Amino acid sequence: MSMSTGGKPGGLQAEINVTPLIDVLLVLLIIFLVVMPIMMKMETLQVPRKIDNEQEMPDPNASQLTVKTKVGGDFEFDDGNGSPITVPSADLLRTLRPKLEAMATGTEKVVFVDFEPAVPWRDVVGTMDTIRSLASDVNHDEIKVALKVKEDQPGL
Repeated sequence: MSMSTGGKPGGLQAEINVTPLIDVLLVLLIIFLVVMPIMMKMETLQVPRKIDNEQEMPDPNASQLTVKTKVGGDFEFDDGNGSPITVPSADLLRTLRPKLEAMATGTEKVVFVDFEPAVPWRDVVGTMDTIRSLASDVNHDEIKVALKVKEDQPGL
């Protein structure tokens, strides 16, 4: 036996049907409960290599090179073995390639880029791009390029 509270039969009801809403929320909750552990397992972490105590530590200066960009477009190479070498911009690739190949192969190849204060920023970025382009791997991650920043320069 049903009872009518008045109004037209077959008219609109002002009540919200909550059952489909709860069904949708429960399905979404189950999906998130299943997906979140999978997403957490997909986190990647780059762990440093284990160094044996018996293994001889490589010389840190053997795999580092400093390239200084000068105002006139010339470059100054300093590999820590002696006095810096000045090279014109046309010979950058020809001079840099053998120096990078001579670096220790077991360690990361690190190239520090330094520049004089009057050098335009686009020249500094161009130098960094040129150095990275010499890497033999696809992602150019073989050579690490770091920008040298002076401690007394505020805002950098």
